Amino acid sequence: MTTPLRSHHEQSDRLPVTRYAVLLFLLTAALIAAVAITLVRNAKSSTWQQNETALAGSARVGASSFGTLRSNLRVQASQLATSLTLQRAVVTQDEAALESIAASHHAQIALAGRTVGTIARRPRIASSATIRDGGRLLATVTVALPLGKDVLALLGQAAPLPAHAALVLVHDGTVVAGGPIGARPRVKAGRTMLGGVAFAGQAVPLGVANASLLAVEPVSAIDAISERYRRLVFLAAIATLALAGALARRLARPIAQVVGEVAHLSRQAQTDALTGLANRRSLAERLDEELARARANGTSVSFVIADIDDFKAINDTQGHQIGDRIIRDAARALAGSVRELDLAARYGGEEFAIVLPGSSLVNARRSADRMRRAIMEIDVPSEAPRVTMSFGVAEFPTYASVDALVAAADAALYQAKRGGKNQVATATVEAQPRAVPADGAAELGSLA
Repeated sequence: MTTPLRSHHEQSDRLPVTRYAVLLFLLTAALIAAVAITLVRNAKSSTWQQNETALAGSARVGASSFGTLRSNLRVQASQLATSLTLQRAVVTQDEAALESIAASHHAQIALAGRTVGTIARRPRIASSATIRDGGRLLATVTVALPLGKDVLALLGQAAPLPAHAALVLVHDGTVVAGGPIGARPRVKAGRTMLGGVAFAGQAVPLGVANASLLAVEPVSAIDAISERYRRLVFLAAIATLALAGALARRLARPIAQVVGEVAHLSRQAQTDALTGLANRRSLAERLDEELARARANGTSVSFVIADIDDFKAINDTQGHQIGDRIIRDAARALAGSVRELDLAARYGGEEFAIVLPGSSLVNARRSADRMRRAIMEIDVPSEAPRVTMSFGVAEFPTYASVDALVAAADAALYQAKRGGKNQVATATVEAQPRAVPADGAAELGSLA
């Protein structure tokens, strides 16, 4: 008679454990799926951002090399025009010598009523120099390079490109080298379409002959990088789920406890307890990372320091409870005014800091003014004054180190405070400080 009772109790004891194990497995599966999706999404976004930045940098380097190429062509024309051999042939009208010089230098020599030699057909880049006898023009010497694969090869030697990227030379909206000759690049849904294939990239004008240089990489190649990472994340998620299923029943409670503690400690290490924003430690790590990335890619990073105006008076008259509420509301307003790739953090007390990757000083000032207006919309108790905030903005690479960038933004903040508060001040190295009224965004000159 006792055996059925023991069996019933054993089943009753196992039932909560089974439910707990299933719940733990489902929660683990959901957590792993969420983490995997977030990792894949962030990796894809980061890959696109890095590749587009690299392509833009390559196009700019190529365009700079094109300017050097034009300078070299001018030097070549000048050296040829000043050579004694050519000047003697021009003065003596030595036709054979003129033809030999023109052929050996791929130049065209224009004399009175006739020309000797030929240069590359259009599209081309050309440079000319003159030979004069006092004020009298004796001849004009022209050297040229065709806008084609040879020029593109020279530009490509100076411009570092991602593995699957290429440079494309465009003239009058038509490809002349590096892609389907005669094709016309067009932009569709934020991507450059070329020969029916979607590319990432952006054209940089070369400043001559309606020519531009385009650094492109197939969308499929960029997505393939993310796809490899996605497969690795998927396999890791499957393996983790299998392990969780095998251990869920035996280790349900210990695993749940450890996971909860680790998650709690991780959040505490990275976020501010009062506001939920990133803390100063996370801010320092992110700022180091963004400056290293910007230094490698030749891009900008802007840094903003913000401070609630007259906060001590608010605390003294309204109490710390109201002060804490205002700090939390200010944090929400700042977090709601920045992009997903930006980082808003609590810097300390009533101070906040924002990292704006890829933002120039002008764009960062606009972002800071948007935050300033959002702060002014915070609801406060009827007896409390309106909440305002002052902002200081500085940009890398104008300030080339973390310490210099933070110090410049901090100095700009004090400029905004001294200028009347509820303002945005920017740190530059070009102008002198000037005050701006407090009813709008202010740009207070320089901090030399």
